[in-house]
Amino acid sequence: MNESAQSERPPGQTSALERLRGDDPGRWPHIAAAGSLSRDKMAELAQLASDLLPREEGSMVVFGSLARAEFTADSDLDWTIIVDGRADSRHLEIVHCLKRRLEAAKFNVPGPTEVFGGLVFSHDLIHAIGGDEDTNRNMTRRLLLILESAAIDRAESKQVHDRVINGILYRYVKEDASFISHRDNKIPRFLLNDVVRFWRTMAVDYANKYRVRAGDKWALRNIKLRMSRKLLFISGLFMCFSWALDNHESDDHKFINQNLVSYLRVWTQRPPLESLAMIVEKYAPSLTTEVFENYDAFLAILADNQKRDLLKKLAPEEAYSDEVFLEARQIASNFDAALIELLFKSNKRITQLAQKYGVF
Repeated sequence: MNESAQSERPPGQTSALERLRGDDPGRWPHIAAAGSLSRDKMAELAQLASDLLPREEGSMVVFGSLARAEFTADSDLDWTIIVDGRADSRHLEIVHCLKRRLEAAKFNVPGPTEVFGGLVFSHDLIHAIGGDEDTNRNMTRRLLLILESAAIDRAESKQVHDRVINGILYRYVKEDASFISHRDNKIPRFLLNDVVRFWRTMAVDYANKYRVRAGDKWALRNIKLRMSRKLLFISGLFMCFSWALDNHESDDHKFINQNLVSYLRVWTQRPPLESLAMIVEKYAPSLTTEVFENYDAFLAILADNQKRDLLKKLAPEEAYSDEVFLEARQIASNFDAALIELLFKSNKRITQLAQKYGVF
């Protein structure tokens, strides 16, 4: 079974994906293969970067398919160095040196958005939530830290990563009116609003990139938006809903903020597919095949270099007569239908939360 490099569990304890797979070890082979390659790549990164990071204040963090344990041979490496401490002009030298090492190791470079592949300080990630200072880039980095990130396997790097995420989550909870008033059985609405904003921003950016990049990689980005990007959104949605689903109204009001931050922190330590598996297992096991067979089929296309290259080059006006694109589009439609059923037909309480908080 694929287990994310950032996700740890007690020895002998199975994951939700393993339990849903059951007695068939060959079920969802592309999910498993991507997970195995992700673990190998995370171990390689730890060797490449561990001696470069400033002790106790620097972390190499990966995002994207590697953080989701979905890495395939042609995947880009989305990474950044996060500094949670004093500024130092030598920090940029770390980035330059790391870029050279990654290039020598044949890792694919991040895309040209400047969101990844550089230096980020924790101050804006924690303090600039909303308002004019919260740029699209800052918001994207912050939400990706929460929804799909992993620090390389070095103690100091993990500690910095944890510290920054805790700071972000505390901001979301501390300033949420629902919890300031200590009203029971609420959801972290401040966080939910940012998750929804992030999903809508990804959709808008997709359209903008089509214009700016003259249609480059349109088909591949289309399928990723409908699959892996939508997975991020649905896992973030349930990250917020689950506090109410798990009936935390009996929590001691004195410690509710602390308890909620700890609860959300556990969610950030799992890859999104595992979080979705936990929800499906508990509330809609009948959807197991539709959700995970289609996601496995999506990863199969990404792992197929011929199909992936075709989708990279496919123009919009050619896509709807192309067999590979139509195959990928059908997979995405099936996945979408399963998620809609999960939200609105599988469980009365989930439907109530989706209706109440999903729009307003």
